[in-house]
Amino acid sequence: MYLKELTIDNFKNLKHQKVTFSAGTNVIYGSNAQGKSNLLECIRLLSIGKSFRNSKNKDMVCFDGDYYYIKGIFDVDGEEITVETGYKLNQNRFFKVNNNKIKNISELIGIILTTIFSPDDLNIVKGSPSSRRRYIDASISMIKRNYLYDIIQYNKVLANRNKILKDVKFKKESARLLEIMDEQLSFFGSKIIMYRRQYISNINLIIKKIVQDISSEKVDLNYWNNVSDEADDIKAIKDLFLNKLISNRDVDIRYGDTKYGPHRDDVKISINGHDSRIFASQGQQRTIALCLKLAEYEIIKSENDESPILLLDDVMSELDGKRRNYILNKVMGCQTFVTHTEKEDVKGDRYFLISNGSIIPD
Repeated sequence: MYLKELTIDNFKNLKHQKVTFSAGTNVIYGSNAQGKSNLLECIRLLSIGKSFRNSKNKDMVCFDGDYYYIKGIFDVDGEEITVETGYKLNQNRFFKVNNNKIKNISELIGIILTTIFSPDDLNIVKGSPSSRRRYIDASISMIKRNYLYDIIQYNKVLANRNKILKDVKFKKESARLLEIMDEQLSFFGSKIIMYRRQYISNINLIIKKIVQDISSEKVDLNYWNNVSDEADDIKAIKDLFLNKLISNRDVDIRYGDTKYGPHRDDVKISINGHDSRIFASQGQQRTIALCLKLAEYEIIKSENDESPILLLDDVMSELDGKRRNYILNKVMGCQTFVTHTEKEDVKGDRYFLISNGSIIPD
């Protein structure tokens, strides 16, 4: 799988660009704030439908424009696939695959596979539980196409349930609605919990090996949820979840919030037996984040029998030579995009200078 050609119009500071890429390593170099990360952001958008920098649609439009448009032509097992997205101010964003509009982002996931490394990955280790949930949700979505749909539906039901819980004029009708919503919440939530548990179990085995390869640290991941620690099938998890929602309904009404469910999940990351958020140095935290992403790459590749496109956004400068070489050797054979300030620091198959929003092939 690789990106053959990318067309960009009015995306942030990138105006009217059409570029063809190597199926190997593409080095995107230039000074800071020239648009290197914006290029990777375009590719990631075509893959998962959202920005890895949490940019809003209106913020991705060029400052003097009123729309953006991105089109990628990909080779997937010898078949040419075109993915497009666009947005006009005060209108809805659209996505197309081979010129067919898709209604839901969940239909896009899994068509174009990508793994992104960025400086913000450090938040997976040292940030809040929501940072780790976003990470595992994006990763699982690459290998389980229905997973994103379950997440979207769960969040819709959760928002409606919390709205009813906050209603100061709680009535019998509200109680009946809660019964329906509890059934729906436990249905979607049990699948989310099962997928997350399986994913963390799998990635934990891989990350241990990767950490051993590049350092002497011992890292361990543990999935934590407040619904079920032992149930190992969806029906059992659903029953436990539903019972917790019912038995704690009065407490939820009192606080106007749902206290149980996968929206409270976390991944406990330990290093040498200690909480990495507290006891790991920044260097150790960076190593863990790097290894998590490499493990993610391995799982996506294994589950899809296809190497994802690798996006390395300004991470090479933060790594020593050993770790830099380890990454490039580990992902050899896949298409890679590397952003860096200096051309000479990274060996590549093609080089592109970005200056003031212009992409200039060397």
